[in-house]
Amino acid sequence: MTDSVSFDRAADYYDATRSLPEDQMALLISRLLRELRAGTRCLEIGVGTGRIALPLMRAGVRMVGVDISRDMLRKLRDKERGMPLAIADATRLPFPDRSFDSAIASHVLHLIPDWRTAAGELTRVVVPGGVLLASRGAGSRTGWQRAVRRRFYIEAGDPPWPPGIDRIEQLDEEMRARGASTAEIEDVKSESLASISNVLASLEKGIFSACWLLDEDTRLRAAAATRRWAAAEFGDLDAPRPVSHHSDWRAYRLPE
Repeated sequence: MTDSVSFDRAADYYDATRSLPEDQMALLISRLLRELRAGTRCLEIGVGTGRIALPLMRAGVRMVGVDISRDMLRKLRDKERGMPLAIADATRLPFPDRSFDSAIASHVLHLIPDWRTAAGELTRVVVPGGVLLASRGAGSRTGWQRAVRRRFYIEAGDPPWPPGIDRIEQLDEEMRARGASTAEIEDVKSESLASISNVLASLEKGIFSACWLLDEDTRLRAAAATRRWAAAEFGDLDAPRPVSHHSDWRAYRLPE
């Protein structure tokens, strides 16, 4: 049994709500590939539906994926049958020491309460001198969007979130303590338009994992209260507004 957050409930809509535009994804993959080598073995924890692993595999990296969500892995298997996959907890990886040349933890460590143990497992299964590529998860750089989301959660009782890391700098400290060097991977800018109504509709429906602690009635009440507040604070709730996101990727090189 694990305390980590499973994405079983999001499997049917994950790709539609988490995917980057094609050009931005291609740019991200090209930057990750600078840290990896074709033909080498790479493990991705929280591999999900293969958002990161599949394009890396098609570029020649020998990907292996693990996840605690059977439904997410089923979606990945429907897309690609040639990638080795396993249902496994990141805090108890079913691999011998030094099994991989590299590893990836994309948008997953914030979902793992015992994320330090997961970091230890990743360093255990990667060879000395290997690399861990990691991202905390997408975050908004947009003031109005951050304010609306924050107000929604306050109206919902401010549930504790996330269960794992909150800032990538926490992982920086952990990996430095393990002797790894740290390098930033240039971020891929993700910019689009959205409305306050769009944002609140997603929160109301419980699309994102931070909402999963809330029952439907609580989400409906919080969204209604936030709409009233936002109308007074920002005006037209349906007006298109600029949105910018970041992911804060890191490359951690393990000691030889």
